[in-house]
This record gives sequence, structure tokens and C-alpha cells, in this order.
Amino acid sequence: MNGACYEPRMLGSGRLSAVGAVLFSLLAAACGAAEDASPPPHAVDEGDELEPDAGGATLPTTPSAACVGKPSVEASSLVLDGIDDHVTMGAAPDLGLDRFTVEAWVRRDGAGLPFSTGAGGLSLVPIAGKGRGESDGSNLDCNYTLGFSGDVLGADFEDAATGANHPVIGKTKIAIGEWHHVAATYDGTKWQLFVDGRLDGEAVANATPRKDSIQHFAIGSALNSKGAPAGFLKGAIDEVRVWDRARTEAEISGAVYARLTTAPGLVARWALDQKDNGAPDSVGTNPGTVVGGATFAATGAILEAGLPPKVSAELPGTGAEVAGRSAELAVKVDDADSKDFTATFHVRQIVDTDDFTVVVMPDTQYYTRAGDDPKYFYDQTKWIMDNADAYNIVGVIHNGDIVDNGNNDTQWAIATKAMATLEKTSTRFPEGMPYGTSAGNHDQSPNGTLNGTTKYNIHFGTSRFANKSWFGGTYASGKIDENWFTFNAGGLDFVVVNLQYGEVAREAPVLSWTRNVFRQHPDAFGIVNSHYILTGAGNFSAAGRSIYEAVKDVPNVQLLTCGHVGAEKVRTDTFEGHPVHSMLADYQFRANGGAGYLRVWEFSPKSDELTVRTYSPTEKKFETDADSEFTLRVDLSGAGKSPFKPLVTVDPVDASGVKAKLDGLAPGQTYEWYVEVSDCAHTVTSSRYRFKTK
Repeated sequence: MNGACYEPRMLGSGRLSAVGAVLFSLLAAACGAAEDASPPPHAVDEGDELEPDAGGATLPTTPSAACVGKPSVEASSLVLDGIDDHVTMGAAPDLGLDRFTVEAWVRRDGAGLPFSTGAGGLSLVPIAGKGRGESDGSNLDCNYTLGFSGDVLGADFEDAATGANHPVIGKTKIAIGEWHHVAATYDGTKWQLFVDGRLDGEAVANATPRKDSIQHFAIGSALNSKGAPAGFLKGAIDEVRVWDRARTEAEISGAVYARLTTAPGLVARWALDQKDNGAPDSVGTNPGTVVGGATFAATGAILEAGLPPKVSAELPGTGAEVAGRSAELAVKVDDADSKDFTATFHVRQIVDTDDFTVVVMPDTQYYTRAGDDPKYFYDQTKWIMDNADAYNIVGVIHNGDIVDNGNNDTQWAIATKAMATLEKTSTRFPEGMPYGTSAGNHDQSPNGTLNGTTKYNIHFGTSRFANKSWFGGTYASGKIDENWFTFNAGGLDFVVVNLQYGEVAREAPVLSWTRNVFRQHPDAFGIVNSHYILTGAGNFSAAGRSIYEAVKDVPNVQLLTCGHVGAEKVRTDTFEGHPVHSMLADYQFRANGGAGYLRVWEFSPKSDELTVRTYSPTEKKFETDADSEFTLRVDLSGAGKSPFKPLVTVDPVDASGVKAKLDGLAPGQTYEWYVEVSDCAHTVTSSRYRFKTK
């Protein structure tokens, strides 16, 4: 788009299209004189919305003026299918290290398959390393491994003294489809993790890794002492390097975009280039054998092409309020070795149709007893599925006390039948409605017995969720007692951790696991579901207090939910500016065991609000008193199913900054935007920014 300004399309009616309704007048040099030629602004009525347009606008295919005449950049990588593809180097004893750096360029293309680093370790999707969980206290221990712990980096080793694990996890979400440089270092005392050359996590271990491990080294999988793989990376990988020392942050950041073929301490390097058609070790004696159907692709990390541009000073930023019918979008672009850029602005409006709903089912125990009416239980799940589209229901949470007697198979049969309604598949829900349950005291046998969950595990155990991609995992292998699940709402992931009733919720290992589940998904909206968190007076129970204390400083945890006590309560606690809302709802002591009342959580990304409503599908009635219907402030950044529109490209960009004027804004609305900047070799996408109009 050689310096040309954006021209809006007209619909057949003469009304501006969804793209044209938002007019850009570039204030950068590329369009400095274009404002006089702009068409008249769209007459926007109050409350008017940008119309969703699944097709979006099409970017021009004309080569960038800034890039004409520049040579193309060579790049290639090894693509792994996440099923069985990997590269093995065998036992590779000279890669046995007690101080090391492991680094690579990697692109996640999907979740992949995780493996375990051992008891007390991590569940990782492998990037590269020497070993996995196999034995403790012998040369069958894991020497070191780097991978993805959920959406963040993770690394681990088992020590030479006891075989104990020493894990570390990062903080930054590694998004699907993006190339990133990742690294892990250990200096004999401390782990450090790096993403794109920046420190992302650290942990003190004060232990010696098992450098004499006979487990095999691999890329894209984790191998035991026999070379058997576990866990597989789904994505692409490039430029894998191993060092016999812990590199400094300055060393790592200074060589992120370089191909290092020799350097002090570099003991292995696999370029994974298409031209090699294999995995030779260019500096050591450990060539790799490509296993499975892994293929080389002509795309990979952009190396030896200088540094990428840096985008900063994005205005208006998240939380800003803009007065009037226009807003100036502005970014500053810096690059140490280039002055030629293009920038594309993208925008969308967050609208009412982005709203979604989560249903919370309080204690259902009195719908399962002999002589009571299971219709209320059946009606609840039927209503959920019947109204999934109308309410845009995306997930269901059961607070526990599913049955009244945890040892009664007849009651479990009623519960199984009721909850099975959620599992019915459809085009929208090919694996059924995502849902999770907490084991209440009545689900335990004898009542309230810690880990007395034999029947619970038979009827709602891991086998029930084995083929559900939205089921995240469990604290204890093979036991559903503490578990987590996930669902997505208009681009925003939710993570719900379910904890059983009792003191187990207060134990440090369980709470540490709970924290880590949320930390492994830092951009997800976090919810803790446990049977007993609040008392009838709205205070924390002993377990509830421990849960809150464990998660209050985890930024993405926003809600705690529970039942157990016949009452409706809500409280908000704030720690260093971070609010956490805790809610209790339980109707079992009312007529007919609660008459089927449940909670309908209606989320509004446009307003960053959660409106809680109380409804009985059987009675077909809402309760609207202050305890039953109320609104809470929540952070729903990232939610919104309306597509972004690539509305204008500035080509070339003045490196001092680029601005665009967004006209035709409606009052009282929410808009989200970002910018994509290219220097002909690298493309950088800014964060998303959300602002409101007054």
C-alpha cells in the first residue's frame, strides 16, 4: 500500500461497511495530506455498533515500499506433529551436565502431549532435554529438561543425591502460532528461564543435577534410559543449542537472533535447517535421528537479519476513556538496525453479542434421595443444554454434594443420568458441554471423610473425562478428588480448579498445585470451586481462608465459588489492588430440596461485569432480591468474538512514530486495537489495548 490512505467500502444500501464505519486519517508522513480527501464520516447513532464481519478486510498484496530491493531472509525449521515426531541423540553421555543452558527457537501449533518429570516435578510438553521421570536415586533420573508447563515455560531436573525434583516455571504465555526464543539455565544453585532474551522465571534449587543419567537426549519428546518416548511437541523448532555453563541474561539476549556456530561452552547445536535434511550436530558429536513423519519447512526463526522493531507508547491504553467521536491511535517504533517499517492497525468493537454465560449448580443432594423428586436435577441440566445458544452458555460448575449419601449407588445413578445430559455432543459442543465438579462432604463416605471418594471416583472419575480435551488434569494421578478444566469464551480462556471438601484443601502441596495450575495459564480467567469456602455469615471457613490466602496474589484468579451452607452470600477481598470475589449459593433446605434453583453467571466483556442471577428451570422463575441478583466488576480483557479488522496500512512508517485517527465512535462503547509492525524481515504484534468512549 505504497503510502496510500484507506478508502471505505460502501454497502449496497449506501451505508458504510463495518470496516468503512471506522475511518482512519493517517497523521504520519505517508498520509499527511490525505485528510482533505477523506469521505464524510458515518453518522453514528448513540449505541450504534461496529457490525461483525467474519471475512474482515483484506490487506493489499502489493510489496511494501520499504522492503523493495531487500533480499529475502532464509529460514527453515523442523515441524513436529505432536503425535510421535521427535529427534533422538541416544544416551549422549557428553551431554550429561550439572551446569547448563538449553535454548531453542520454537513455535507452538497446538497443545501437544505432556510427559511427567517425576514425583514432585512437572507435566511438560517437551522442547529438548535429557530424560524424564523413570526412577529416583539412580542414573535413571532426569538430568535436565525444558518444555511447556501449560502455556508457560517450565524446566526440571532430578538431583544426584536423592532423585528429588527441582522444577521452575515461567510467567509469560507462549501463544499458539508465534515464534519465540526460549532458554533455561542452571548455574549449580539457581534456575533461570528466558523468553525472547528476557528473564521470565527463576527458582533456587541448591542441588546437583544427575549428570551421569543414562537417559537419552531428545528434541520434541522426552526419552527414558531405553530410548522410549513420552510427550510430544506439536509445532516447529529451530536452532537448538546446549551449553556446559549457565549463560547470562546479557549473553542470551545478545544472541537471540544469531546463528552461533562456535563459542566457549557450546557443546551441541542442531540448526534443523531444511538444506541439511536431518539433524547434524554442527559443534559436537551427537547427531540426531529424525523419528516419525517430521518434515522440514521453509519457514522458521528469522536469524541473522538484525533485530526486530520495538513497539511502545501505545495510546490510548487499556482502561483509558475517550471523549467525543474520535480517538487518536499512536505508537512509537524503534529498531536498532533498520529505519524501514510498515504498520497495520487493527480494531474491533466489543459488543453485547460478545456476552456469555456460565452456570453454577449448587448442592443437588436432595434431588437424589429415595422419595425425593429427581426431576429438579434433570430439569437443571436439560435447561442448560436447551438454552446453551440463547444464553451463550460456555461452561458449567457443580459446587459439590452431588448426592446425599456417597456410598449409595442408586443416588449416583440419578446424578450420572442428570449430568450425562451435559455430555451430549452437538456441532457446537463436539465433546459435550465443558463442566467440572467438586466432591462435597456428602459425596465422601463416610460423610466428610477426607479422600473418602471411592464412589465419587467410580461415577465421576478420570475415565469419564478421558477423551475430553477441555479436561485439564488432576492433582493425584488417576484420582479426580482435585482436578481442573477449561473452556473458552470469545477468545478468553477460563480455568476452573475443583477442590474436594475438607482439610485437604488446606494442605500446602494441594494449594501449591492449585497456584501452579493458574500460573501455567496466566492469561486465563481463574476460578476456584470448592464445596465449603464461605460460612452462612459470609466469612471464610478455615479451608476457604487457606484457599484465598494461597491464590490472592495470583493475578488471574478472580472468583471463588461454593455451596454447603444453606444461604446466599458474596464478599470481595482485595490484595494489593487485586480483587477476588467469593460467592456462596445453596438452596437445599428450601421446599423440594431447593426447587432446582441454580446460578446463572452472565459476563459482559463490553462492561467488564459479571451479573449473577438465580433461576429455577422447574419453577420457571427468577429470584431478584439483592442476595440473588447482583453485579460484580471483573476483568474480561481478551474476550470478544467479533473479528479484528485490518483497517489501514501505513507504508512507509516514520520511525519516530505513527498515528491514526479513528472517527465515527459511538458514546458508551468499548473498542479494542493493536498494531502489527514489520521491518521487512521481522513482524511484531503489539499488545491489545481496550478503551471506552464517554
